[in-house]
Amino acid sequence: MRSGKYSGSTRTHEAIVVSMLFVNLIQAQLTTRRLGREISYTRFTDSTNADLWELVDEGDAVPGQVAVTDHQRGGRGRQGRPWFSAPDLALPFSVLLQPELPPERLGLLSLAMGVAVVDAVAAEQIDARLKWPNDIMVEQRKLGGILAESRTVDGRLLVVLGTGLNVNEQATDFPEELHAGAVSLRMLKGVPVQRELLLAGVLNRFEALESGELGEVAGLWEERCAHLEEPVRVQGPDGEVAGRFLGLDDVGHARIDVDGRTEVASAGDLGWTPS
Repeated sequence: MRSGKYSGSTRTHEAIVVSMLFVNLIQAQLTTRRLGREISYTRFTDSTNADLWELVDEGDAVPGQVAVTDHQRGGRGRQGRPWFSAPDLALPFSVLLQPELPPERLGLLSLAMGVAVVDAVAAEQIDARLKWPNDIMVEQRKLGGILAESRTVDGRLLVVLGTGLNVNEQATDFPEELHAGAVSLRMLKGVPVQRELLLAGVLNRFEALESGELGEVAGLWEERCAHLEEPVRVQGPDGEVAGRFLGLDDVGHARIDVDGRTEVASAGDLGWTPS
């Protein structure tokens, strides 16, 4: 792991896309007190989540630290599923947190990151929505996802929030099996997006939520939900729950109306067909 400030560009589909992130440009746009004040940048890596945990193990990490890369080669989603990250086009990053929260409320952090991403994307005139528990969607196509991991280290509860966003990909940059289900900001806007400014916007919004509005995150998340009041199916560890999505409880679990009674799902894969 190392920090650095690099520049470069690659000509892609008749437009110039900056291929190497400028750490100093990210930090110049920050209004945060802690988040992103220390950024570990690598040209390529297997996993930004793993990079932060490695720094924790080495005693070189501080709460609020961000790991970001141009090319994440071994990204993971929920349940160990692979997460594709196009070199120099996507935005994979992770943040290290030391929250003062009881374990049952840690799920609010990934919800807050989802809200932060949607709000930052709105500055690009893109109306993204949230799919429970951790996907960022545009019209049922995936724009990004979030993976939260927690550990207790030397008596401290630490959380790493990993986020992957599709930013400057064209359709042909995705593997064929993802063509129907993935979308990027560039595909939606028709022009490249500056990844540094996008990341700074996400970090600014997330710190505001984490430090001052975490108790309101469930409501904010519901306002940005893609499937509120829609029929859904949640496949969880104890089987499937099917019904109408009512929203979240105060720790971020899904509330589902099943024939007039409310079922709560703490985890699972959600599917729905917009009405």
